Amino acid sequence: MLPIARFPVVTAALLALALPLAFGACSGEDEKAAAEAERESRLAEIEGQKQALDTARSELETTAERLRQAESGALPAGEEVDAAELRAEVERADAEITTAAEDLNAALTNFINEVAQQASIGPGEPLPEVMQRAIALKAEEDMTLAREFITEGGDYVRALDMYGAILAYDPENQRVRDAIAEAQAMRYMDQERFSQVRNGMTPAEVEQLLGTVNLRNRRDYPDQGIIAWYFPKSAARDAAGVWFRQRGNRWEVYRIEFDAVGAPGQDDS
Repeated sequence: MLPIARFPVVTAALLALALPLAFGACSGEDEKAAAEAERESRLAEIEGQKQALDTARSELETTAERLRQAESGALPAGEEVDAAELRAEVERADAEITTAAEDLNAALTNFINEVAQQASIGPGEPLPEVMQRAIALKAEEDMTLAREFITEGGDYVRALDMYGAILAYDPENQRVRDAIAEAQAMRYMDQERFSQVRNGMTPAEVEQLLGTVNLRNRRDYPDQGIIAWYFPKSAARDAAGVWFRQRGNRWEVYRIEFDAVGAPGQDDS
């Protein structure tokens, strides 16, 4: 939950005693309008940060897809790219995006907390419109990061934790509740989904069907020229397995086992 503090309202009545009442009221309204305009301006800047970040993410995904094609031999016939150059570009862009995402999160958190302090929101009172927009923007950004835990690392635990954190400050967010349901459904492998995998498929094709394998559940055997991916079937640590070997310039599936790893206490022979 965001650390939104509440502070008592300090009245400026004593400071205004020497001024005409009408002037003091007008000055107060002017100050309020100026504060609202300043908040709008700051939020517009933050919204611009978010748009630029999302554009950079889209461009990175395009470059990363080109790299995947180059490394798997899936580029169109006759097309050549420098895989090392693409890899360096992906790493550079990824580092820049990570920094930009951290800056955006800090800007949003600070903005929301400052508005909460200035507005002096009482129990049951509606949040200021500018604060509602900022919270919605933060929820959207946090959802993006949660999805990345799944798509980039197959880490459903961290994604679900982040979704839960979003609900702590945005409890009515239905998109988050839907994302939680989807993540829970995809977290463990089932026979129906796993049965779609076929020998000869590439790692990218397997990912399209089964989702990204958790980095902790990938095993490389360079001396044998084999890669194994394990997909948990339950919290008991039993798992389905897919094995790849290299043929020419591409990796492809050559072995598929739904009962590759038994739960502790089961006979795995």
